[in-house]
Amino acid sequence: MMSLKRKKVNILGVPIDSFTREQSLKFIEEKVASEKIVFIATINAEFLFRALSDPAVLGMLKKSSLNFADGVGILWSAKFLSLTLPEKKFWRCFIGFIKLISSLVAIILCPRYLKKPIPEKISGSDFIWDLSRLAAKNNLSIFLLGGEPTVPEQVALKLQTDIYNLRVAGTYEGTPRIEDEGRITSIIKKNGADVLFVAYGVPAEEFWLERNLRKTGAMIGIGVGGTFNFLAGRRRRAPKFLQTIGLEWLWRLIIEPRRFRRQLALPKLVWRVFISKIKSS
Repeated sequence: MMSLKRKKVNILGVPIDSFTREQSLKFIEEKVASEKIVFIATINAEFLFRALSDPAVLGMLKKSSLNFADGVGILWSAKFLSLTLPEKKFWRCFIGFIKLISSLVAIILCPRYLKKPIPEKISGSDFIWDLSRLAAKNNLSIFLLGGEPTVPEQVALKLQTDIYNLRVAGTYEGTPRIEDEGRITSIIKKNGADVLFVAYGVPAEEFWLERNLRKTGAMIGIGVGGTFNFLAGRRRRAPKFLQTIGLEWLWRLIIEPRRFRRQLALPKLVWRVFISKIKSS
């Protein structure tokens, strides 16, 4: 059987994979079978916008094994950049604006319209379950790093309760500070972890994995952001129907109004994508 090759979509210079969740798991299994380390990043609008202004973040995302589209902003960006526009400047701007509005409306009224070239959103909050089931299936152990006091332990208990035969190598709160890395990596390696979930926040968790994943001895590493708080019941995740229509960001803004400044990344990204498309030949 032929191995899966990465299918990357370029969004303003940031590579995003266009796998489904099922294809992603198959790709990861193939890499692990060939004893290759898999470093996964989940990219939302805020993360992508950060990469556009921070060369270190962009460089890190160009070296990761998989970059998932974690948000409707990424799906929309890929779709809009794939559209065909007229060559003449006036009509390019006019038709481009019409398609901008219609594609934004489609986010709510016709979400399936956005599922090409990237077929689906893959968030850390969902994929932690997929990777944990993959670990149980292949007799791999997981390690949970980060979160508030007692949170990683609560998450480990929930995952083990819901997934038969899942082995937890350990949990540790730790910090993303560079001076603590030696101690933390030795703890993870001593416990023999195979899959590492890191919840230090974006992009600290991804930088931590870039520097340390190989040192831990784990085969798979992924940054999961606020996922631990969702699973531990510290914060409520958006209802399923809001996740489906791409409005999970609005839910988080309502329950955490202080995120307002961070959420401005979405309209800023829409504008950057629009201008980039109009200027491209």
